[in-house]
Amino acid sequence: MLPSQFRGLLRQVAVTLAALVGALLTLCLLAFVWVLLTSKTPEPIRRTTERDRALPAKEIDGFRFHLETHGDPARPVIVVLHGGPGNDYRYLLPLRALSDQYYVIFYDQRGSGLSPRVSDDELTLDRFVADLDAIGRTFSPSEPILLIGHSWGAMLATAYLARYPERVSHAVLAEPGFLTPKLGDRFLGELDRRTKIGPAALSAALHAGARALKLPGASAEPDARIDHFVTDMSAYSGAGNPIAGYFCQQKMARAKLESWRLGARAMTTMLGQAVDEQDHVVLDLSVGVERFPREVLLIAGACNEIIGPEVQAQHRLLFQKARLEVIPNAGHTMFGERPDESLAIIRRYFAQAP
Repeated sequence: MLPSQFRGLLRQVAVTLAALVGALLTLCLLAFVWVLLTSKTPEPIRRTTERDRALPAKEIDGFRFHLETHGDPARPVIVVLHGGPGNDYRYLLPLRALSDQYYVIFYDQRGSGLSPRVSDDELTLDRFVADLDAIGRTFSPSEPILLIGHSWGAMLATAYLARYPERVSHAVLAEPGFLTPKLGDRFLGELDRRTKIGPAALSAALHAGARALKLPGASAEPDARIDHFVTDMSAYSGAGNPIAGYFCQQKMARAKLESWRLGARAMTTMLGQAVDEQDHVVLDLSVGVERFPREVLLIAGACNEIIGPEVQAQHRLLFQKARLEVIPNAGHTMFGERPDESLAIIRRYFAQAP
């Protein structure tokens, strides 16, 4: 038994700590109320193709994808896959330049960008692969397609290569995040190590949350507030943002990540499926890639410290034939940062016989 005086001291410490926690929570609440009252009402969020019929779109297998095409439909078909999961294809539009020789298809994946929001059970890798296959067969029913995938899009492209090797003539994989569980654990560990939640990040989150709550017309658009919050926070360039390591000099200002709208549900659901209850990666995209008999082109930005040349060199070993091109003075968004160099590399690769 503890002496009565010591028990009394512990009770007093507990009461004091409870009072301090209560005061801190009150201050946080007051700060948020102040931010909510003083922040400006944001512009309405971009609507999806479900509600904005003016957007370029195409219905495929009963789903109205935000989708646009460039070039002559008689030419070989390129399908471009954006990152995220949950991003949109806006930041990849420099690849439109390829439409002088190819028919280029951009689309926002299911639940992502300006494509309609869907329930969690539709947000699976199998569904995304099936969507890609349906889009490829819609625009090129008899001939193999060419793929360009960036980040998560490169992971999706890899999954497609493993399942439908005969449907692809060329595949460009620009910095896939991870293709094996081992590299996935490394990737998540590196992000955790670089994440620092300081006053600047908390202030940015408070302001983003306030703007999301004041979003006009949010009740008419599924997931509008959380999409707005995630889109807002993706532009945070202060200290403690882990993906600053993706870019030259660790500066988010070097990124070329223009976006219309992020799909928060697609992002969290798809990433959640990649890990187990202990947050260890279980998604293995390397299974079956040995079935793809043709050369794969991997591209990395020289500045990327997280999933740059070192990681992509390990990914290269997973394929029967693959080569790695590193773009100097470029980070993760190499197509926007160094479009001329990126396009020249892709054109040379596409000019090769399958």
